[in-house]
Amino acid sequence: MNKIICNFASAIAVALFACACLCGCAGKPEAPSPPKPGTIITTGDILDAMNFQATRLNNLSAGIRLKLTIHDQTRPEIKGQLMWTRTREGVLARVIGHGPFGITVFDCLVAERSLYLFIPSHKAVYVSSINYKIKNVKKISALINEASWLLNPWSVVRAQDVQLFQYMPQRGLENDKNLFYISFFHKGGSGWAKFDRQTLLPISIENSEFQALYDDHVYLEDHAPYPGKIRMKFKKMHLEIKIDLKDIQIDSLTPEDRVFSPALYLNQPLRPLTPLLDSLH
Repeated sequence: MNKIICNFASAIAVALFACACLCGCAGKPEAPSPPKPGTIITTGDILDAMNFQATRLNNLSAGIRLKLTIHDQTRPEIKGQLMWTRTREGVLARVIGHGPFGITVFDCLVAERSLYLFIPSHKAVYVSSINYKIKNVKKISALINEASWLLNPWSVVRAQDVQLFQYMPQRGLENDKNLFYISFFHKGGSGWAKFDRQTLLPISIENSEFQALYDDHVYLEDHAPYPGKIRMKFKKMHLEIKIDLKDIQIDSLTPEDRVFSPALYLNQPLRPLTPLLDSLH
């Protein structure tokens, strides 16, 4: 049981570093090599459709499998549930991790003002303000909002200096004419996102430090295809995260749902989470 909990702590560390890499807080990364774009597309139709899709996706729930590989060493798989919903101020999210025989090994809630981490074997809930700055660099709330890009990749159109490019066909890639690229600038770094032109299916988002690959898409009613698999790679840290989603449901949650209520945790002893966050490397 303690081994599973330690692996979850590693998962927290990697997730936080994922956000840091995505927003460029490790420095000012250079832009990744562009894919030889052609003429900038002047029509707003595709960007309008991307904006509509980013706004349309307000909440999601799914079963989740999380696997970490660090320096070519794969950690034990974590299974559980993921639930998130958007609010006017940001995002509410809850992740529940299960061990053998379906036993809950952790329950993490991102609420409006606080982050709660319940570990049943510790018989305690660890709490931190979402305004806490990890190592005095980045607020938890900022990391959470930036991480939501992974769950709603169409929201990349809300970054700065967004430009839409026609992808030029290259030899051996006969389907390239059906793709388009979005270049963007966000929090000190430039990056690229790739989508299918006909369906807006997300394929990848990357900058010089970080890459997210989307695959095994599920077709949902009135939505662009949603990725059932997300692969995150950290180019300089030798880290890889594999996330598999199943039983994906949308439009089934609201911010008022009980699953996002901190009252679920208040009958347990409370401990500060900040020592754990400050120990991350």
